[in-house]
This record gives sequence, structure tokens and C-alpha cells, in this order.
Amino acid sequence: MSDAIPIYEAKNKLPLFIHQAETDGPIFISRRNKSVAVLIALDDYNDLLHRAEEPKKKMNVVERVAAFKERNGWPITDEDIDEVFGDVRDHTPISFESHVFDGIMEDLDD
Repeated sequence: MSDAIPIYEAKNKLPLFIHQAETDGPIFISRRNKSVAVLIALDDYNDLLHRAEEPKKKMNVVERVAAFKERNGWPITDEDIDEVFGDVRDHTPISFESHVFDGIMEDLDD
């Protein structure tokens, strides 16, 4: 947002900034060096509305992590997920004891 333009400049060059919003993406507008508004293309606005109106789909933890990875480029692998949560893709419940007490019971038996 460091490239925000002052309100007076947006007012004086509105057609230019509308064209830039259509071709290059959002234009941030500032007042006293603080961003206060965003100028976006109508297509981008309609996309935002459409996404906001879509019913929220219930996702399991694997689907939620996959969506997060896609949105943020998160460098976590499926193997990392399995290591933390177990293989939840088969929807097998993970027992608390099987992870927390791994090895402890064997140590007690010795």
C-alpha cells in the first residue's frame, strides 16, 4: 500500500486511475499518508461479491489446509500434515493416546 495516491490526485486524474484499476488491479487512495479507500474494476468487485455470497462449504482439516496452501503458497507438504494429524484422509479417528503416549507404555512395560 506504499503506492497509495492522495485523494486530490485521484480526483484530478480519475479516468487514468480507473483505467489502471481495470488493467493493473486495485488502486489505493490515501488521506494524510494513510490509505482510506480502494478503487477496483467492476469485474473485480463482482468477483468479490460472488465469492462472498457463495455458501461456505464444510471442509475437513485436510481440505482446509489444502485451501490455505493454495491461497498463501504455504510450503507445507502432505507428509507434514500426516506427521502432525495422522493420515486423516481416510477419516480414521486419531486417538489422543496413540500420539501423546507413543512409546510411554512400552517404557513402562520394560
